[in-house]
Amino acid sequence: MQLRDVTALMVPRVGRVEETGDPSLPYRLLDRDGIEVAAVSQFLLDMLADDDSPASLRSYAYELLAWFRFLWAVDVPWDRIGRAEARDFALWLKMVKKPPRPRRPDAPAPGSVNPVTGKRYAGENYAARTRKHARAVVRSFYEYHRDMHGRPLLNPFPEDQARRGRAPQRPPQPDARLQTPCPPGPLPAEGTPANPARHPRPGIQRTVRSPALAPRPRAGRLLHLGWPARLGTPRRQPRSGQPR
Repeated sequence: MQLRDVTALMVPRVGRVEETGDPSLPYRLLDRDGIEVAAVSQFLLDMLADDDSPASLRSYAYELLAWFRFLWAVDVPWDRIGRAEARDFALWLKMVKKPPRPRRPDAPAPGSVNPVTGKRYAGENYAARTRKHARAVVRSFYEYHRDMHGRPLLNPFPEDQARRGRAPQRPPQPDARLQTPCPPGPLPAEGTPANPARHPRPGIQRTVRSPALAPRPRAGRLLHLGWPARLGTPRRQPRSGQPR
């Protein structure tokens, strides 16, 4: 099969998104002859019923306008496309330049870096986030028609193009140094010296409030578990007959 040369593809800027002023369908897509694209209107109605805002419907309509312009240029019906058209559309979005807008004479060049903030201005091509949003909208458009009308049989846009073909990533493991060691089992009774061997380093303490000390007037007394040996060594009791 011969590959399509998307670099030489001319996509005329035909068709348009029209604001209707009707709350039941705020926007609709018109083709190059000014005829409403019924498949897009059905999708927008479903999104409106799903509580999407009119601003979101406008965004969906413009993304689908770019998609239908591409289909009109390659002369493929919207319900007869395959993975090749979805791939070529993604490649075309990466290479096509955005429509020119009026700019001030002193405006920075597209794609240049702001010397004060260090941030880059928007370039002449569509950003990766914009292209991902366009593919997501078109995928949702085909998912709607697959569920409602059973066509096309397969969605030409995969669910996650970014991860397709990659090995599954192992989830990050927590850093053991940031975890406070907690000895298993019940806490020792008050007055019982804790085992320092349960703490990996000297000086690591685990402090809990003792229920037995709660009624005392001096609030805030704490029972310390796991004191270092040099701090938690109990005093020896004098033998009988020795001076205290």
